[in-house]
Amino acid sequence: MYLFSDGPREYDFLLKILSLGRDSYWRDSVIEKAGLPPAGGKVLDIACGTGLVSFQFASRNNMVIGVDVTREMLERANFLRKRTLGAPCISFIQARAENLPLRSGVFDCATISLATRNVSSVSETFKEMGRCIRNGGRVISMDFTRPRGRVFASFYNFYTTKFLPALGLVISRHWNGIFSYLAGSIERSKTPEQLSLIMEEEGLESTEVKRMTHGTTALVTGYK
Repeated sequence: MYLFSDGPREYDFLLKILSLGRDSYWRDSVIEKAGLPPAGGKVLDIACGTGLVSFQFASRNNMVIGVDVTREMLERANFLRKRTLGAPCISFIQARAENLPLRSGVFDCATISLATRNVSSVSETFKEMGRCIRNGGRVISMDFTRPRGRVFASFYNFYTTKFLPALGLVISRHWNGIFSYLAGSIERSKTPEQLSLIMEEEGLESTEVKRMTHGTTALVTGYK
């Protein structure tokens, strides 16, 4: 059983709490960085979860394929698609980010949001994302990271390691486990600069790093 298999119905709401309402800004930043034309393009959304990023891309005339390894998350995404969109421009498939059952050179951009900490191999994930986009396309990673400032970093460490697990325990043992895992995964995660170097090692060029929300999240972009 995957970590998030028991929590898809609460995931979106708890993400808003976790991010103190900044999650919509982070998603907007991914959409903006993709740089797709108003007429739309083809988007590959890796680790799509319940489809939050996928739906935003689809609402802007883009054709979207959302990929996630957790069946329960995809079931929730499909339920929301039928309820809110019902559009043929978005589809969800179950697959591992490191081994995508998709053709090469098809997509204008490939994104992964809040999930580079969760894949078994960041290198293989970026390699697959790069394989699936066309020449000139973009690979975009948006994820939590550790803030640099000492004072804010201390507050952030308390928030992630103490407050969130306690909040999760109020909800359920399962969410206590998720929030505890989150704190540890952020502490062990690669820095945005390290992610940028991995993108370059996998053949992407002109990589860029943009830190957001006091350095708690970062956009890392590479071009093919």
